[in-house]
Amino acid sequence: MKVPMRWLKEYTEIPLSAADYAEKMIMAGNGVEGIENTGDLFDHVVVGHVLSCEDIPETHLHLCMVDVGGEEPVQIVCGAPNVAAGEYVCAALDGAHLPGGVKIKKGKLRGYVSNGMLCSGAELDIPTGLYPHCGEEGILVFNEEYAPGTDVKDIFGLGDDVVDFEVLANRPDCLSVWGLARESAAVLDTHCVMPEIAVQEAENVGTFSDYARVRVEDEELCPRYCARVIKNVKIGPSPKWIREYLYGAGVRPINNIVDITNFIMLETGHPMHAFDLSKVRDQTIVVRRAHEGEELTTLDGKEYTLTGDMLVIADAENATGLAGIMGGEESEIVEGTTDVLFECAVFDRTNNRLTSRALGIRTEASGRFEKGVCVPNAMEALERACMLVNMLECGDVVPGAFDFYPHPHEPQIIEAEVDRINRRIACTLSGDEMEDLLERLGFEVEFDGKTLYCTVPEWRLDFETDADISEEILRLNGYDKIPTTLMTGVTMAGKRSDKQILLDTVKRALIGMGYYEAMNFSFISPKWLEKLGLDAADPRMKPIVIRNPLGEDTSVMRTTLVPSLLNTLSLNLARGNAEGRLFEAAPVFFEGKTETTPATEKIALSVGLYGENADFYALRDAIVCLLGQFGIRASVSAGGDNYYHPGRKAVLTCGDKVIAQVGEIHPDVAEAFEIETRVYVAEVNLFLIPELQQPIPAVRPLPRFPAVTRDIALVMNESVEAGPLMDAIRSAGGKLLEDVTLFDIYRGEKLGADKKSIAFALSFRAADRTLTDAEINAALDKILTACARDFGAELRR
Repeated sequence: MKVPMRWLKEYTEIPLSAADYAEKMIMAGNGVEGIENTGDLFDHVVVGHVLSCEDIPETHLHLCMVDVGGEEPVQIVCGAPNVAAGEYVCAALDGAHLPGGVKIKKGKLRGYVSNGMLCSGAELDIPTGLYPHCGEEGILVFNEEYAPGTDVKDIFGLGDDVVDFEVLANRPDCLSVWGLARESAAVLDTHCVMPEIAVQEAENVGTFSDYARVRVEDEELCPRYCARVIKNVKIGPSPKWIREYLYGAGVRPINNIVDITNFIMLETGHPMHAFDLSKVRDQTIVVRRAHEGEELTTLDGKEYTLTGDMLVIADAENATGLAGIMGGEESEIVEGTTDVLFECAVFDRTNNRLTSRALGIRTEASGRFEKGVCVPNAMEALERACMLVNMLECGDVVPGAFDFYPHPHEPQIIEAEVDRINRRIACTLSGDEMEDLLERLGFEVEFDGKTLYCTVPEWRLDFETDADISEEILRLNGYDKIPTTLMTGVTMAGKRSDKQILLDTVKRALIGMGYYEAMNFSFISPKWLEKLGLDAADPRMKPIVIRNPLGEDTSVMRTTLVPSLLNTLSLNLARGNAEGRLFEAAPVFFEGKTETTPATEKIALSVGLYGENADFYALRDAIVCLLGQFGIRASVSAGGDNYYHPGRKAVLTCGDKVIAQVGEIHPDVAEAFEIETRVYVAEVNLFLIPELQQPIPAVRPLPRFPAVTRDIALVMNESVEAGPLMDAIRSAGGKLLEDVTLFDIYRGEKLGADKKSIAFALSFRAADRTLTDAEINAALDKILTACARDFGAELRR
């Protein structure tokens, strides 16, 4: 926010240069982006009185004799069509510098000596709002008489230092001259004097209710609404001092009524709006939510379609303005306006921000309402505006006002212990010193010798706890007064958490098997989940929705890693990679069951592969090997989610818990992810591993005696699963059976319908001797007996 120093000094003493003042404010925690002097635009430009003006033959030029306050008039050649004798003009003398790097030098034009230049307002970069002129059509001619030689900066109010403050979101009170004056007085320990507001109401003009009616239909979005009526308005330019202040603050002067509303917004921090009452239907102002699809044309001429959650200011028929953002074109103040309604209200900051963002409108008013304005001071700002109407004599203030304020502000009191504050800010201030610092900031403080009872000023909206009190005391006392101390702390040996160790082990094992790690966003599109074809009741189909997503593709938190991995595999295929082995270990998210735990997070693993050597068994063995790293022996059985191929999927269980599932992705699901080859995916519930993990047996010495192998082929029904059968063989073989390997599956007419033959390689070994045929045959008999008894499997002859 840009603030002229001269404006600030109306309310507080600043006995420092602009640079020193800015440094003080910065050290107290107030951001200052820069300082500019409005007088740096040009120099050596003075008031000139044109004594004579003669045309130069056969040219458009004029030979002027100009009194510039010197001993003798100077001759200046000028080509402006509006120059004439008797005028008071801006004369740039020899050696003057103008905006844009222009330097004026003595020279000759058409053989006539010219000792300077008569300037237009555009050449001096003086806007018409600051001082009326004809722009580039001719030179700037003063409407008043000034002493020749007077520096024109004094006439335009230039030469003042303007401080550009960086006001943070938690200090909306500093988005005003009054707020910065209070802050400056607190920092510099000077007095801050606010103007005495007195409004002179007109006589014999009736009361407010004779001219307007106001109805607030949504007190939640409009906690306060104040209004007054100004009659017999005389629209015209504002006085010079208001134009200078507005110009210094970066606001373009327009006319006296509009300038008053802008002046009040800058001075008090309260945005205001003025309605032309003759354009308000039925003289009724209604504060309501917009009708769905309602249209509004704003002051900048743009049309907007509104939604039902946007707050508008309406008349008896239509919306005439966006509450707290921008007024409507219908009720705009124009040159012929005679009756005006001043509005000073407070609107809900969240609704204001959402409306402003939805419509793409950003104004000075919306920025202030978004950060928050002081509700109790709304009427004070309105009365100050009416006081300016009296001062400018631009209208009659109608007696009476409308003030909707159903829930008046209640003082906020914060208790803060002196010792606790000193511990927090590392200082040793007394309670009396703290009390003095807080009172400089406008607090009312009671101190009982131990605790400060602080009544927060109504304009400070950023206080919640005693930590905020500590912060104010610290910054006002001075950050430079914090004692210098050596850093202390206890050195602790770092270590990896159990979760990190688990993930490291998983990644190391899979990388060792030739897989590459993939990393994806935790946000996905809900359409990806739909592609899996899960049941609607499945918890994975109820993802957590992100409130403010970047787009639909990243609008929900993923409940499974499979869609992300399939998308990554699809991208690799599309890029021409003939083979792929990828895995991702990351959390998945589900809705919480209580208000205190709105979301739950579980660590999961997804592994996928495709290509020439990819098949179900390769992926299954990889998962079995991975689980073996944690001492987990899982049983393999048919089953799995319906996004797997119905005949090529399996679940791995340990006890009654499903720890993993593996299989070929269903062709329809693969097609949905634009995958045109067979792709295999496994999912592992990593969060179950710590619960199921077993100690890995001690390392055994290398065997000294040879192993004996036997191959058997068993015939069984097609429905018999190989995994459980292998488990039965291991159990029946006892300690002598070292390993079982499935190496062949055969189906044919000789076996009969619904029959298959599975061949196993059995390896027998004893640690202390060479096995005899009798021992091996006895073990084989037990195995065959168990297979026949439990699975109906007979030795193939």
